[in-house]
Amino acid sequence: MDFSFETVLPTTPPRVWTFMTDIQRMASCIPGCERIETQEWMKSYSAVMKQKIGPFKLEVPAQIAVEDYKEPSFVRAAATGKDKFTGTTLNVSLHVTVDPVDDKSSKFAVSATLNVAGRLASLGYSVIKKKAEENFVEFERRIKEQLAQV
Repeated sequence: MDFSFETVLPTTPPRVWTFMTDIQRMASCIPGCERIETQEWMKSYSAVMKQKIGPFKLEVPAQIAVEDYKEPSFVRAAATGKDKFTGTTLNVSLHVTVDPVDDKSSKFAVSATLNVAGRLASLGYSVIKKKAEENFVEFERRIKEQLAQV
């Protein structure tokens, strides 16, 4: 499943980058993201993602690998994890870009490919897509709130 999301943030790309690389603050904007830990800065992280999707309550320990990045314009990462209760396996490829809009704002764009195997996959694309869209709306609200505090 492919997803994309973009928004305009009220700050410059370098400030967005600084925020993105403050992993605890960035993670606080991601719905369901808990216990994130840096294993090696801008290389590897671990986190626990919790979500309720349809009848399933997932708790997915995830390993996140930063595959490539260029400050302050993009990050490419991959995450994998498995929920031990449902047997659901998630694999995500993520590409984030930050581009200037003008001297006071930035376009923040995310494209992601999500592969789901196991019981969660039985819900189908539309249910998973709806949850992803809800999460992106909440993420946008949180990141704008956080950046307004900087």
